[in-house]
Amino acid sequence: MAYGDLGGLSARGEKSRSWCRWGLVIACVVFTVVAAVPYGRDAHSVVVLSVGLDKIVHLLGFAFLAVLAIGAGKGLLLWKRVGLVLLVLGFGAGIEWMQSYLPYRTFNPVDIVANSIGVAIGAVVGAAALQNGRRSVERASQ
Repeated sequence: MAYGDLGGLSARGEKSRSWCRWGLVIACVVFTVVAAVPYGRDAHSVVVLSVGLDKIVHLLGFAFLAVLAIGAGKGLLLWKRVGLVLLVLGFGAGIEWMQSYLPYRTFNPVDIVANSIGVAIGAVVGAAALQNGRRSVERASQ
């Protein structure tokens, strides 16, 4: 095992995976709090490229969570990384479901669609970044 390899994962890779795990946990807590806090309706009225700013925020936020999930699953089997991404997807649906019980928030299935698109984009970007990182390590070790 070269370069401080830890069962196929370098010490540097283990550190980045740990950062992604903690980032994912912290981001999920923040997302949950933000989803539960009342806010004005102005966010729904802002339109960017004929899409509500609210939907863009959902998409980008869940893309970020998916990238963190892929990073947190670095070194794990593919099905476990897919499981992490599916958990993020379920988290997005769960937050919307939670909002249906809050008197000052509303359930919106379109938000679930925006979350899902964000998760898909984030999973692809995260997987591509992970693959690119592996290639860089392989080139450096040759």
